[in-house]
Amino acid sequence: MLDEVEEYSRSLEALRRRLRRHKPGSAAYHDLLPELSVQFDVLKLKIEHASQALEDYEDSLPEES
Repeated sequence: MLDEVEEYSRSLEALRRRLRRHKPGSAAYHDLLPELSVQFDVLKLKIEHASQALEDYEDSLPEES
């Protein structure tokens, strides 16, 4: 799961570089905003899933005395 989080983080960074090439407020910049929103949504879900898996794993560990 961490690989997926890392992959989407890299994808988000690539999109960020693309955004930097355009002036904020320009049509090209605005055209990328829906893609940015989707990337955020996907990354959020990936992080939530990974976080839940970690929590489940920790809960499965034997309790220390």
